[in-house]
Amino acid sequence: MNLAELLLEIESVTDMDLERAAAVGRAYDADPELRPVRVGGDPARTKVEGSLEALIRRTGLPISWLTQRVNTRQEFEGGEIVLRPGRGGYTAWDEADGSRRFVLAPNKVDHTVLRSWADGEPGRLDRVADLFTRLCDAIDACYGAATLLPRKRSLPPTDMGLGDIGWLNFFGPAFVDRWPALTSTGLPTRKVANGGVVIRIADEPWAIDDATKQPVIDAVGWDALLRSWGPGTPRGIHVPSYEDHMRYSPGRMEMPWVRGEIERAAARAEKTRGRRYASARKRRMRAQEGRSDLPRVTRATEWSTSFDADDWRSLGKRLFRRLGGELAGPIGRSLLEEIASAPVNLEESIVLTADAGPVEVRWFIDDVDTVDIYFFGASEVTTLVASIYDAWSEG
Repeated sequence: MNLAELLLEIESVTDMDLERAAAVGRAYDADPELRPVRVGGDPARTKVEGSLEALIRRTGLPISWLTQRVNTRQEFEGGEIVLRPGRGGYTAWDEADGSRRFVLAPNKVDHTVLRSWADGEPGRLDRVADLFTRLCDAIDACYGAATLLPRKRSLPPTDMGLGDIGWLNFFGPAFVDRWPALTSTGLPTRKVANGGVVIRIADEPWAIDDATKQPVIDAVGWDALLRSWGPGTPRGIHVPSYEDHMRYSPGRMEMPWVRGEIERAAARAEKTRGRRYASARKRRMRAQEGRSDLPRVTRATEWSTSFDADDWRSLGKRLFRRLGGELAGPIGRSLLEEIASAPVNLEESIVLTADAGPVEVRWFIDDVDTVDIYFFGASEVTTLVASIYDAWSEG
C-alpha cells in the first residue's frame, strides 16, 4: 500500500461550538476534491454527500471521526477530525500521592495527502496549502504543520517544545506575540483572522532541508526546538502554554477537565440519589403494608411552597414530627428521604393520618435541587403547617 507522504496536523484550544465546527466543514467544501468521501469510526462508513458542513451540522458535537478520501488496494489517504465542545478533551490519571493529574488534548484536524495525487497536475500543492490555511482559520488554530511521513516524533508542540519545522507551519497569535520575527522571515507568509501566520518554507514538501528551515528557526530560536531540551521541561517555558493560547481565543477559560470533573461528580451523586430514592420508597411501601381503612381527606385548604432539597430534610423532619400520626411514624420517616431524593419531573402524593386530621402530601421535583411541596386538608392542618414553616424560616 502506498501510504500518504504528507500529513497536515492542526491543533486548537478554541471554545468549540457547532458554528466553529461547521466552519471546518466549509473549509473542506471549498475544494470538494480534497474533501473526505467517508467519515466515522474505524473504518469510516458515513458517506459525505454534497457538503461536509451539512453533515457536521446534522451530527452535532462532539465529533470524533476518522476520515477517508482515497482507499484502494494500492493507496490510502485519510485523516481525523476531533472536535469537542469547549477547549478540547483531556486524559487523567491518579498519582501515587493520591492527586489527580490532567493533560489537555486539543481539538484537531489531521489530513494526509498522497504524493501520487499531488504530482498529478500543476497547482495541487498550492491547493493543499490553501486547504491548510482555511482549516487553521476555521478551527481558530493555535498551531499547525505539514510534514512528510514517516517521521519519528510528533511534530506539534509537546511539553518540551516544537518537534520540528514543517513544509507548512501555522503559528497562532500566542506564538507571534512571543516571536514577532515570525511575521518577517522572508518566506511566503499568509495571515489568518485570529492573528496567526502560515509560513511555507519551500515550493514542494519533498524538497525541504535544514537550510529551508533556518529562517523559521532563526525567528523562534533554538530554545523552542525539542532537540535542545531533555525530558521533563515544563510546557510554557520554551513554547506558549495552552493557557497562553486560550487568552487569544474568546470563550470560557476553564480547562475541559473542570467541567468533566463536575459532570463526573454529578453522575456519582445522581447514582447515589437513585439508590437512596429506591431504598426509601421500598421502606415506605413496606411500612404501608396492612393499612386497611385509608383516611379520606378534605381538600378544603392548601399550603404549598418550593425550596431546596437539602432544606426539605430539615423542614420535613420538623413538620412530620409536629403533625404526628402516620407522618411521625415509619411511613413518614421513609417519605422524608423519598421526597428529598426523588427523580426530576416526578409528581406523586399520599394521604396519611395526622393528629389534627387526615392530610394529603403532594410533591413535585422540577429540578434536581428543588422540591415543590403541597399539604391539603382541614384548615387546622394547613394552619399548623404554615406556623411550623414560619418558625423554621425565622430560625
